[in-house]
Amino acid sequence: MLLQEYEQLACNPKQATKFINRFCWPNYQRFCPKCKSRKVAKLSADKRKCLRCNFTFTNFTHRYLGIIRVEATTWLRIIKLFEMEVKPDEMAYQLKLSYNTLRKAITAMRLAILANSLDGPYLIKHFSLNELLKQKKIQITPHPIFGLIEEKGQVFIDFLPDMDINNFIHLKLNFLLPSKKIGQVIYTAPVKQYLSLMLYDQNITKTYKLNHKAQYIPLDKNKNFWPFAKQRLSSFRTTNSLNFLLYCKELEFRYNFKRKDFFIRLLKYLTTFYC
Repeated sequence: MLLQEYEQLACNPKQATKFINRFCWPNYQRFCPKCKSRKVAKLSADKRKCLRCNFTFTNFTHRYLGIIRVEATTWLRIIKLFEMEVKPDEMAYQLKLSYNTLRKAITAMRLAILANSLDGPYLIKHFSLNELLKQKKIQITPHPIFGLIEEKGQVFIDFLPDMDINNFIHLKLNFLLPSKKIGQVIYTAPVKQYLSLMLYDQNITKTYKLNHKAQYIPLDKNKNFWPFAKQRLSSFRTTNSLNFLLYCKELEFRYNFKRKDFFIRLLKYLTTFYC
């Protein structure tokens, strides 16, 4: 999106609402998000009632951007600041939102990105991640391990359901798999078709007395995705594998669409229905 077009929308609530609604209802035909019936009655400009199941809904009901109640202009500003990688506390300050509200918005964006990735639907179902939209705290176990693939200018950070911590420990202790760390993120030498394995170090190193001081990791010679990711991972701060999972998919999305219309694509993702 051109900056001039964005500025015109961001300062015009009516135009911003129409703009977002076009993504919510591409053919302008509203339907019930619960039973999919097109027989609905208009209650107000934004609210409808399904004549089949009596479910009352708005344009944002059961969509990722419905997780917080803010004006359409605010959502557009949130997306733009997220695209610019502004820190959450600064975003909250600039938008005059509470930090908690801003964190909910970031969670919604990361879940929307995850849901539209290749293995996202499986991950959401496997770890019950949509519970986050209900403001529930969850812990994911077993801790996920990812495999990094780069092909034709795109990167894929694949969740490896058949690889768990015990497998990783086995590779480290019995096959001396070389590895390094960036903060609390462990990355390794190539394994099978993957350039590297990646996982969050949740007391794994301390528990098993592992060494991550390999002199050479082939991934460090990568001149495409890894310099892009390494810079961001070095400032990444989290305390659990869940945030690491969401951030990995965010990195994948940022890299693959860095030269495309990031803003429009993320808005499309946010206006999709979640399961």
